Amino acid sequence: MTAVLAIVPIFVAIALLLFKQSSWIAALAGAVAAAILVALVFPTPASVLVESGVDYFPLILEVALILLFGMVLARLLESAGAMSQISSWVESRSPSRPLGVALVVFGLVPFAESVTGFGIGVTIGVPVLRHLGCSLRQSAILGLLGLIAVPWGALGPGTTVAAALAGLDVDELGLATAWLNAIPVIIVTIAVIAIMRPSPASALGIIGAAGLMWAGILAASYVIGMAPAGIVGSLLVIIVMGTVFILRQRSAGLTRDLGLAVLPYGSLTIGLLLARWLHSALPSVPTQIISSPPFWLAVACLIAAIRVPGRGGVTRSAARSWVPIGVGTAAFMLMGWIMTTTGMSEAIGAAMPAGLILLTPWLTAAGAVLTGSNTGANSMFTGTLTAVAGSSHVAALPVVAAGNAAGSLAALAAPPRVAMAVQMADASTPASARDIAWVQGRALTVAGIDALLLGLFIQFFA
Repeated sequence: MTAVLAIVPIFVAIALLLFKQSSWIAALAGAVAAAILVALVFPTPASVLVESGVDYFPLILEVALILLFGMVLARLLESAGAMSQISSWVESRSPSRPLGVALVVFGLVPFAESVTGFGIGVTIGVPVLRHLGCSLRQSAILGLLGLIAVPWGALGPGTTVAAALAGLDVDELGLATAWLNAIPVIIVTIAVIAIMRPSPASALGIIGAAGLMWAGILAASYVIGMAPAGIVGSLLVIIVMGTVFILRQRSAGLTRDLGLAVLPYGSLTIGLLLARWLHSALPSVPTQIISSPPFWLAVACLIAAIRVPGRGGVTRSAARSWVPIGVGTAAFMLMGWIMTTTGMSEAIGAAMPAGLILLTPWLTAAGAVLTGSNTGANSMFTGTLTAVAGSSHVAALPVVAAGNAAGSLAALAAPPRVAMAVQMADASTPASARDIAWVQGRALTVAGIDALLLGLFIQFFA
């Protein structure tokens, strides 16, 4: 009975999402339901809540700021024409369609997603894919498959939340996720090859791009840490493939406008890496602040704003758009914290069949499809995953990492994101229901296969 009551907040949130309520409404309702259950069924000493809250609530603020500055940066870069400059360069330099697709799926989309989040990578990648000659449906599904680095999207707030709720070191979880992300990368690579049907040489190029991105993220996770790993891995693909394209055409096509377009990204990447090195050498409160992702996202926003006329209006518009996203994310995080701190997640985990950890990736995958983000999915289910790992006498790290990887890729199958991708593939006409259904079915198939394989892996090898 306790487990049934404990799952009520999750059911409340899921039911509202299924009835097409906004994510922030569902999240707030779930958080309120969790708070009511604490008062009635799961009494917890105030000292425990205060002690845990002092550590966790600053994380809510950090994640909210990451989302805010990420959205502002995306809007400013869009207004400045930065992404159109980068997209034009990709279109003009790609020697073949399959290799251009590889650069977009494993380089351009993951890079934009790692910097800004919110599925912005899809809005950048889909139009480029259309210009490369892909069909509407191909462009939509390939753009969604580019969300292969979502554990590090927007500098990794979802992974940070999972680490906090599971009591794990965030860089340790990022590294474990990077290893397990080999499974999603393999699945996406096979899907890209199946869609494009390239020549053997181009197929090797696609495989090489995928392997380069995975290896780059893994190496960055080892050497630098979780937050910038997605930027480094995808940037490596862009640099290597871009260099190959330039050498083949014997023309760089580099212009001042292109340089200005990538300046905010470069400042963010280099600044964050140098600041993290400084903090590791001289740990202190000031160096901790300047090594945080929100700080350098704000710096990138200031640099991008220089080129934007009417930047104040753009910034205010982005802030207004951020409000429901920020509130929803914070509420999901609050609900996850309440459930974890008060023992609700442990009660749910104890009720699940011991030893069946292969089911855990399906929880976060379902949560990501419903909420549209790995942050929401991790907030809802990390406590349960940790409890299942404990009852199964398995280390929590690989179980949480597998859930993180599964939920992150499954975000591509969220219905609003699928509809956005289809609409971006042809902005001149309303998105066709048949096209949306086609893309949705394949996105869910990819997410399901990924959750299945990750579950089997941790079941037998964790």
